[in-house]
Amino acid sequence: MENQHSEGGSTPGFVYTGSRTTLARRARGQGIEVFDLLADGSLHHRHHHSTAPNPSFLCLDATARHLYCVHGDGDSVSAFRIQDDGALLDLGTYACGGNNPVHFLASRGGRWLLVANFASGNLATLPIQTDGSLGEVAHTLPLPGKPGPHRNQQTGAHPHQLVYHPTGDWLAVPDKGTDTVHAVHLDEASGRLTWMHDSPLAAGSGPRHLAYSGDGRIAWIVLELSSQVLAARVCAQRGVFTPFERWSTLPAHYTGDNTASGIALSADESKLYVSNRGHGSIACFAVHDGRLSPSGWHETGGTTPRFITLAPDPPALWAANEDADSIVRLHAAQPSTVLARTGSPVCIVFKPGVPHASH
Repeated sequence: MENQHSEGGSTPGFVYTGSRTTLARRARGQGIEVFDLLADGSLHHRHHHSTAPNPSFLCLDATARHLYCVHGDGDSVSAFRIQDDGALLDLGTYACGGNNPVHFLASRGGRWLLVANFASGNLATLPIQTDGSLGEVAHTLPLPGKPGPHRNQQTGAHPHQLVYHPTGDWLAVPDKGTDTVHAVHLDEASGRLTWMHDSPLAAGSGPRHLAYSGDGRIAWIVLELSSQVLAARVCAQRGVFTPFERWSTLPAHYTGDNTASGIALSADESKLYVSNRGHGSIACFAVHDGRLSPSGWHETGGTTPRFITLAPDPPALWAANEDADSIVRLHAAQPSTVLARTGSPVCIVFKPGVPHASH
């Protein structure tokens, strides 16, 4: 494991990276990697934690004392307690009520883990116990809808993300398989999920992930299969999305294969970023009253930046290059900085920590 880090300084937190590990994915990952996040934004590798195959997407609970991972291409999720030094203590691996879990999050009330099962086209809830471990699946919700026109990528409902609306009491679920965004309600007392509404998008577009404006009135939706980003107005009461503009995430001259992937909105909501797998770039858009203006592309140093996120301190855009085995920090009009070399990274999670002397 290679690191790029400076000597001296403190560790304001930890960084956890998920990875692909299987031959079927032609992967080089070995599990979950744990890094010190130093005060200057650099990384120092601290721990390696072996897991069941493909600990791909990661999330923290509301207390940030427990970490969870889905096992992509499988049928389970795992729970861990985070030790003071950032190391992970296994709390068990649990059936997730479906196949190929790709995204999840802890409920607002902290009682449930909500899982999007991509291959089986359903959502599931698992109770979060007081010690951070998980209980058996409480409820599953098959998603309705007609498969899109892509014969290989749209074989049924394929939920790819769960996102709470900032002000409404419901979650959005972009469904790559049926070209819709579903609105779903969680009963925090029972863990029961109820389907509310769906908003159809362009056939064959493949909605993957989305980001909201702070007031929840606008959502920007990554359309994976058409390599576009869609802007939509949102009804907070009904969970309805009404598109009003769409932009390509690719330069006009690019003719190669590509699928759009991650999305991130700057803290001041003036910039939106979308990653391109194939073109190997981050498309940048200026945001004005919800409308977008293309403002160029950042090269990531790899052709498959599957995941992007905004680092909290110091603020910066980071990307996980799955094919290039690297975590990079992006700079305007400058080459990206490699922060760490690690096998097939596909997710990055930041956890605040207690400052201490660096290595």
